[in-house]
Amino acid sequence: MHKRLDWKLILEVLAKLVLFFAFFRIIIPYIFPIGFIIFNSKYKTNSYEFLLSQSIPIISCCIEDDEEDINLISIVLKSFIGIDISDYRSILNVSIPVMGQIEEQILAIKEDGPVVIIPRVAQNTEDKENASSASEGLNIKERKENPPKKRNLDPTKPLILIYHTHTTEAYNPDGKGSNFTVDPNYNMIRVGEELKKELEEKYGISVIHDTTFHDVPKREGAYLKSRPTVQRYLKKYNSFKIIVDLHRDANVSRNKSTAVIGSERYARIMFVVDTLHKNYTKNNVLVSKINDKFNYLYPGFSRGIMYKKSKIHYNQDLASNIILIEVGSNENSLEEALNSAKIIARVLAECIE
Repeated sequence: MHKRLDWKLILEVLAKLVLFFAFFRIIIPYIFPIGFIIFNSKYKTNSYEFLLSQSIPIISCCIEDDEEDINLISIVLKSFIGIDISDYRSILNVSIPVMGQIEEQILAIKEDGPVVIIPRVAQNTEDKENASSASEGLNIKERKENPPKKRNLDPTKPLILIYHTHTTEAYNPDGKGSNFTVDPNYNMIRVGEELKKELEEKYGISVIHDTTFHDVPKREGAYLKSRPTVQRYLKKYNSFKIIVDLHRDANVSRNKSTAVIGSERYARIMFVVDTLHKNYTKNNVLVSKINDKFNYLYPGFSRGIMYKKSKIHYNQDLASNIILIEVGSNENSLEEALNSAKIIARVLAECIE
């Protein structure tokens, strides 16, 4: 004989499951930060992190890897309860829904268009006229700075090293292509070559440009691969004034990462500095000096300095003159990044003593 289904028992089990998920949904915003530390150490430095770290100090101890990966737990939790463990904002948005609305309003204010820059240097005749017109309209007196005197190029004593931890990073303004490519004509190698060319031909600064791919076959662990590259050059040369790890940012809107000077469009730059190593103070002094020079010669061109706490240190623990520059975002075009290389070269030339 077949046993009859005990519908009463089945309904009781289903009711318990519903109550369990409802209870889980209510308490997760309060117990989640502890689980966050256990399952995921990534965080973003923003107002949300600050608010949480004030109430739960242990969160401030999180260490960021700055490597892209896929977290299955994050995907599952986001699907069932609406919380993304890689983003603090989702935690607060669940508890305080108005936070999401505030964030959208802030983004709308920040991203209303590219930054128009009035430089204190003239790029070319056309831009000089445009900049002058803009200055008059804003009642700003233009002060033009002469470029640094060209040096005698000495290949035996390179002053700048350029390399790329994430070599395959590329530009994809229309979103139809790929954000990464091994083609050196379209990834960060191309931008590095333009920067090298500008530094050597215009300013007489000897440059070594390392074109090693450190992020293939996968992006994870790229800093561990680029570390020996930097160490090798540091051992061979003692003449470097500045060592540049050249990247492009990601998930930053085109409006925020684009600058306009005269008739040309540029990819704005940003610095990333790690604070958890012995060279931090000296490194920060150098980066601040370069950033200040950007702000003086090209006000608004730099998006500023992002300070992070990273166990990989972005290789900045190897020497006090290693800097990480993000050139635009994946939403910028390669042409905009190449235009920016000229400005980066000018500023770096100004900062080399």
